[in-house]
Amino acid sequence: MADQPVLAHFTGDVVLPDGRKIRVSAYPDGSIRFRVDGLPYVLTEAYLTGNPEKNQAILKISPGKQGSNATYNYVEELEKKNGS
Repeated sequence: MADQPVLAHFTGDVVLPDGRKIRVSAYPDGSIRFRVDGLPYVLTEAYLTGNPEKNQAILKISPGKQGSNATYNYVEELEKKNGS
């Protein structure tokens, strides 16, 4: 029998000013999962060991496609969407 997926013990949603939604889920094993609506994203910053003095890790994702200028792709997609 296959293992059952671990259920999140916390889930919270954030709606950004442009309507995109972010869902954050926390799991009993300490892991955190982010689900982001919208365009493809590129991981642009990752400080997984973070700042030990502040006990923080930092992740940044930007709209765009792998290997390209993320900001340019986001603006291009918005223009297409808005018919500009």
